[in-house]
Amino acid sequence: QSSQCLTVTMTFKLTAKQEELRQTLRGPQMHTLAYGGSRSGKTFGFVHAIVKRASLAKDSRHLLCRLLHSDARTKIMMDTFRAVMRLGYPQLSYELNKADQFVTLPNGSELWFAGLNDEERTDKILGSEYATIYMNECSQIPFETVEKVRSRLAQSAMKENGTPLALRAYYDLNPETA
Repeated sequence: QSSQCLTVTMTFKLTAKQEELRQTLRGPQMHTLAYGGSRSGKTFGFVHAIVKRASLAKDSRHLLCRLLHSDARTKIMMDTFRAVMRLGYPQLSYELNKADQFVTLPNGSELWFAGLNDEERTDKILGSEYATIYMNECSQIPFETVEKVRSRLAQSAMKENGTPLALRAYYDLNPETA
């Protein structure tokens, strides 16, 4: 086997909102914001797209973050990511490193889960470049931190067919309550 890129297929049906998000993510834009209520499927849709992107380009890196380290770990890595893998990619194996909070796919691609409230951890995460950056609940993240994280959207990753994997930044937020 000469290639380490992966072929993945969906084995379930996305909700109408998730399918709408998926279609939007196929566009040429670098930045995409999803806005909607809690439990509307935004996080699942973005994580699903990131796993797909990671499977297309070997050795690519993808950052999924929230303001709080504990929320990145419990809500994204241990909950949503696992649901995406179970429902969307049951045939795709992965290695979960709980201590350093990242996942490695068989093609060497990594998904890093980070909280941005710990300066030491943030500096460690920001020591790398990423092909995808996802800021979950971004209205909670200070704007200067968003700018700092976005500066790391710079990894040059190639798909199996030799074309570059486009850089993408994803953001979501919930409506503010009065």
